[in-house]
Amino acid sequence: MKNVKFIVLTVVLLSLVVSFSFAQRDSVIIAMKGEPSKLNPLTYQDTETDLVLTALSDPLVELTAGGEYTSEGAVIESYSLSDDGKTYTFKIKKGITFHNGEVMNAEDVKFTYECFMNAELGSPRSQYYKDIEEVIAVDDYTVEVHLSNRNVTFLTTARLSGRILPKDYIEENGWEAFEQHPIGTGPYEFVEHIPGQKIVLKKNENYWDDPASIQTVEFRFFPEMTTAVMSLQAKQIDYIIEIPAEEYNMLKDMPGIASGTYSKFEDHRICFNKREGSVFADKRVRQAVAYAISRDELIALTRGDLAIPAQGRVPYFHEAFAYDAPVYEQDFEKAKQLLAEAGYPNGFKTQIYAPSDHPERVLEVTQIQRQLSKIGIDCEVVAIEWGTYLDVTAEGEAPMFRERWSADSPSPFSFVENWWTESSWNEIFGTYSNPEVDALIEQITRETDETKRWELYREVQKIAMEDVACYPLYWPIEGVVYNDEIKIPEDLFNIFLTPIANIDKWSF
Repeated sequence: MKNVKFIVLTVVLLSLVVSFSFAQRDSVIIAMKGEPSKLNPLTYQDTETDLVLTALSDPLVELTAGGEYTSEGAVIESYSLSDDGKTYTFKIKKGITFHNGEVMNAEDVKFTYECFMNAELGSPRSQYYKDIEEVIAVDDYTVEVHLSNRNVTFLTTARLSGRILPKDYIEENGWEAFEQHPIGTGPYEFVEHIPGQKIVLKKNENYWDDPASIQTVEFRFFPEMTTAVMSLQAKQIDYIIEIPAEEYNMLKDMPGIASGTYSKFEDHRICFNKREGSVFADKRVRQAVAYAISRDELIALTRGDLAIPAQGRVPYFHEAFAYDAPVYEQDFEKAKQLLAEAGYPNGFKTQIYAPSDHPERVLEVTQIQRQLSKIGIDCEVVAIEWGTYLDVTAEGEAPMFRERWSADSPSPFSFVENWWTESSWNEIFGTYSNPEVDALIEQITRETDETKRWELYREVQKIAMEDVACYPLYWPIEGVVYNDEIKIPEDLFNIFLTPIANIDKWSF
């Protein structure tokens, strides 16, 4: 009898262990190198904020894995465009609710457009909406967006790709309250944000579309990559966002780790403060810096075979790739000659900024510091935390800074749009103004012939690269490592979608 009781007790204990084990599989822990700057969908600039808000929200129009626009996974049933190309009509799905239970309708979509259009609210994306003449809520589930001009880039840049804002919630509580507790219509709901530690989301049990398999998503902040790597090996976390190439190569074949790679629609570059009075307002000085830098050395230092040297800004796999844009191969004598012509025969002192929570970027700018010393430029490396970095670079305090840009659609428009004098991003990335470039970008928004449009993109890049509006470094190939107990669909490893932006499609 004692043996029977012992066996029964053992079985009970084992089932409890198994049950506990399965219960643990209801959640995933994601490692972030940086903490989101502010959970404000209008003003954010960082990937970390975008990833959190994307999990909380749904787009007006969605993208397929192949980069086509679709209503699947979006809040619209359908959309149409008038014959003159000036009016978009969006039919919204019925029965979608925000996390507070309020029904989402046409007024929320109208409100969202008007918030992005409102310059006083400070969105760097406001330029994307400049052609909107009027937004009309025709009825509870129909919205018309009337443009003053045909704009073929409109659906790309102004499709409300990440979020529809809750009009009543924001008007009743204000933006500060929304940032403290954001709500949306998405597969996950906000639970808490403990500064310096984590952001926690939970599954939206009333989600209108296919429900998420993962019950809880926790974003933890790991400023030290070594700690994140050790935690992944011990399965204390499940995924590391933007893991450096060296750590990816170390982990990818380890037991218990799943891995993959994909080409990102992204470029990495050096930006210059080109404001009047800055040493880098002179094109010859920017060209001298370009001739001093060796992209191959930087890639070898931090990326290995996980990067392609950039030529222009639009990546090599896109039709708008500028195969004939100027390329500045390292040439110290040419660099010195340009500095002398600009009035700096003995060089000068300057600074280059990088976010301290991205150690590979700090390594790269340290290497650039060495390269610039060869032509007489004494360049101090300034590594600062992410929030401060965003402030000082946008305000013009950083003479040079290490940047990257990720597109969230199949269009390359955002890669060139921040060179547009009128662009809200232009000020953030150091200012650049060239009337010829402005005219070409304006043409891009109107040109309906795709082949001609790609040629316009190439022409913009050729001119801007001759001006060294920025200095492109490379296009990354992203390495991904994660807990092999997680199943991530293969179609999420592609140019236009990323695994981490689609956690609701993960499972165990």
